[in-house]
Amino acid sequence: MRRLATGLFALSLLPSLGPAQSAVPAPSPSPAPSASPLDAAEIKARERMMMITVSTVVSAERTYAAANGTFFDEIRCLTRPVECVPGMAADAAPFLDPTYDWLEPKLGYVRKFHAGPRPSPDEIRKAGASPTSLRAFAFTATPQRPGETGSRAFCGDSSGRICFTPKGTEPPVKDGRCDPCQKLE
Repeated sequence: MRRLATGLFALSLLPSLGPAQSAVPAPSPSPAPSASPLDAAEIKARERMMMITVSTVVSAERTYAAANGTFFDEIRCLTRPVECVPGMAADAAPFLDPTYDWLEPKLGYVRKFHAGPRPSPDEIRKAGASPTSLRAFAFTATPQRPGETGSRAFCGDSSGRICFTPKGTEPPVKDGRCDPCQKLE
């Protein structure tokens, strides 16, 4: 009890505070973090991750096509093939990780899926393929701010080719194909 009384006595020595005052001083405002430019190693690491992402989508599409009557498809069908491919086993594994958002900006890059021409409904029916099937596709990853968030942009397509634009501009895509851009070697 004595300890409590001593504590109360110490509190009584503090100056009286009004309703808008606090015994704890307000923290001083901290400056907003400045956007510092990325160093060359960080840009190179981001580019490597985007090349891996593009390569992963191209590989998944080609594997999916083998299960879909040789036709490619939209990203959502690669993450949930059971919802797209007729007769696909209910426990079939996805071709792309369904918990990862493949089309959202990541690491300073904008990612886009470019659908190419569609097969005819008769071709889809004969192949027993997904109604959203595609003959071709391209997938691009472009820096949000070329030169700052990345130096190069990347494009992969249904031919299996992966290429880039050296100045970070969005790679041109025509009919679901990267056309033209420099081949990645």
